[in-house]
Amino acid sequence: MKELLTTTALSILTEKVCTMRSAILTISLLTLVLLSNDLSAHGGGTNSYGCHNQSSTSTHHCHSGDYNGLSFSSQDAFLAYVKEQSESTTSVDTTEVTVASPYNRDDYLPAWGDDDGDCINTRHEVLIIESLVPVTMNDSGCLVSTGEWYDPITGWTFTESSDVDIDHHVALSEAHRSGADVWPSEEKKAFANDLLNSFSLQAMDDSTNSSKSDKDPANWLPPNEGHHCDYVKNWVEVKSLYNLTYDDAEKVAIEAILGTTIDYGARKSVTGLLASTAAPAGRFSLGITNGTSCGYSSAGSVFTSTLIDFSITPASDHLNQTIDIIIVAVLGSDIYSISDKLQLIPYTGDATKLAAFIPSTTFQESRQFEFIQATFNDPLSVSLYLAYRLESGDLVYSPEPFTVAVK
Repeated sequence: MKELLTTTALSILTEKVCTMRSAILTISLLTLVLLSNDLSAHGGGTNSYGCHNQSSTSTHHCHSGDYNGLSFSSQDAFLAYVKEQSESTTSVDTTEVTVASPYNRDDYLPAWGDDDGDCINTRHEVLIIESLVPVTMNDSGCLVSTGEWYDPITGWTFTESSDVDIDHHVALSEAHRSGADVWPSEEKKAFANDLLNSFSLQAMDDSTNSSKSDKDPANWLPPNEGHHCDYVKNWVEVKSLYNLTYDDAEKVAIEAILGTTIDYGARKSVTGLLASTAAPAGRFSLGITNGTSCGYSSAGSVFTSTLIDFSITPASDHLNQTIDIIIVAVLGSDIYSISDKLQLIPYTGDATKLAAFIPSTTFQESRQFEFIQATFNDPLSVSLYLAYRLESGDLVYSPEPFTVAVK
């Protein structure tokens, strides 16, 4: 990671900046239709409710169907719960429903999707992406058996896929209450199977996932207290991405952890542009964090450690390509690319000569990167553009600058 700019770079970056002319964005909604008949959440036979007795925790755990993700002390406790739910459902006054339609999990996730048709569904794709070591598959090659997954929610590490659930960071029913109820069917399924955005789906201890259920941060926070800040920021990232709303208690709880308004719970984002066609592609985000603050800031502060980080969500058809990540600084009438050695390389007009800040990397989902963490003794103002260069040489770039200031 980059920790200090060179003295020359700091001197240049204090100059007055100008704004590069940007193309007009046409923002389109990317709709993914994810369909699958694979109902398996993880290994082990299940009953007609999608549940079974889990020997590792001596609980009765559900992996599909209406009770997916719930855990009970015994099968008898589960059956009592089913009866209670059935009785309460018959007494619901449907005139009190305020959403466009009642929540039905099958509208979002009748089964994990398999968008690329390779027999590995969304659950197992997440397990492959997030494993810290190469995974082993079952005999069919469709299901993950073992790997290594670190769960920041608990701070625990797992090696058996049967001990891990795939958590919807913002639960499906919570999304439904927050505005997803009016989405078309395809968009609901895309949200439930979002493999592109790394915060949307994450491997989690199965019993902890059951305790979370569909609660928002006002009613549930990770048992790992050191993860509370990142947890609520990831929550805001997901809700911001999908234009979901917050209730009052949820907003208060999140802002208490952020230490600022909810507007600073997510990085500032811009839709990318493909240079060759001017078509929207990917998304770039940048955040500034002051000192030990949790939430992001509009600017850094002099004499205080300032972290500048960014995230890139590539276009789905750019996944698994070898790409270069590029950062461009516009200074007066001059344009520079920033190398992996934090050198400022003058732009000559040839985009193929732009230096790579991170060369030769690949994406399986969105990723986060640190640009710089430093203490500045003087005010600073600079405009930064983020980009990535494809194997073809084409660029995907942020057509609007991110203004970075230290005051």
